[in-house]
Amino acid sequence: MGFHALMYHEIREKDSFDATKPSPILVNQPYKDALPVKLFSDLTDFKAQMDFLEQENYYTLSLQEVKNYYQKGKKLPEKSVLLTFDDAYQSVYKYAYPILQQKNFHAVCFVVKSWLFEQIQEFKPSQSVVMAKKELEKMKDVFELANHTTNLHQRYPDGSTEMQKVSEGKLKKDLKDCGQYVDYADIFAYPFGVYRQADVKRLAQLNIQYAFTTVPGENMRQTPVLTLHRDTIWYGCTLSEFKALLRK
Repeated sequence: MGFHALMYHEIREKDSFDATKPSPILVNQPYKDALPVKLFSDLTDFKAQMDFLEQENYYTLSLQEVKNYYQKGKKLPEKSVLLTFDDAYQSVYKYAYPILQQKNFHAVCFVVKSWLFEQIQEFKPSQSVVMAKKELEKMKDVFELANHTTNLHQRYPDGSTEMQKVSEGKLKKDLKDCGQYVDYADIFAYPFGVYRQADVKRLAQLNIQYAFTTVPGENMRQTPVLTLHRDTIWYGCTLSEFKALLRK
């Protein structure tokens, strides 16, 4: 018995943003980008998905339980899922956190450390604004924090990422800096889901124990732990599609 890791980014109330174009990000780093609409979730859909998990007695895993599954051969509870949220956008604090807290669910936030603000920013549905550290720390009763780099979550027109371009020394320092802030320094998510086998090898050399991709599928004992699967919950994902994804 394995588990699905579900990936979320942003949540919005219906008709509160322009769903025809990417959403500009606002981060505490001199980097500009825009989040594709497919990485959003409608709040009503998100509530329905979490209600389904609760009603059907799904178990939301902690990262330690994932580690124990692979390192110690421990069995997972039936219907186990890992809820993951990337980049620490404010909507996760505003919308997802209260829902998860009410249901006593566990979740993971993959944090880009240098993106976090020192002061809380105004919530703007028209932008993808990253949290302040204060907001993130308020969610620690639900969320565990894991490594998504400090400064290397940047992409280039050729599809490559900054993580792939830096020297091993710079990568080591960057991952260590983020690791000193998050709960799990050795659990990682590839920026933008982009990776090559050379990146997998570098992470192994730098003592990253687990790394999540954006390749869909169920994680089993034989799944390579530095290329674990995650299922993107896309904008407009219906409850029927959500249920079908969990059955795959």
